[in-house]
Amino acid sequence: MNCPICNDVRMREVEKEGVAIDVCPSCKGVWLDRGELEKLMSDVRRERKEYQEWYDERDHRPYKGDYGHYDSGHRPPSYKPHKKKTVLDRLGDLFD
Repeated sequence: MNCPICNDVRMREVEKEGVAIDVCPSCKGVWLDRGELEKLMSDVRRERKEYQEWYDERDHRPYKGDYGHYDSGHRPPSYKPHKKKTVLDRLGDLFD
């Protein structure tokens, strides 16, 4: 199959974990076959849920680091509590 953008360039088909992805080596465009996006999103949702469960469990443990005198509810004033977005969260945000 030729790239719809470059016209004369043949795309490479790459298969990762059961998902067929067509990639143009020239413009780096990525195309998915019918249903492939849904497969990717279901995997992302499953991974996000598992990660979030692990992260939430981890988040409730008392912090034992250089700030041993602070418990989990009190942080030094220079740190604002926030959750760092994971790669899966960022990928999921692209398709939400």
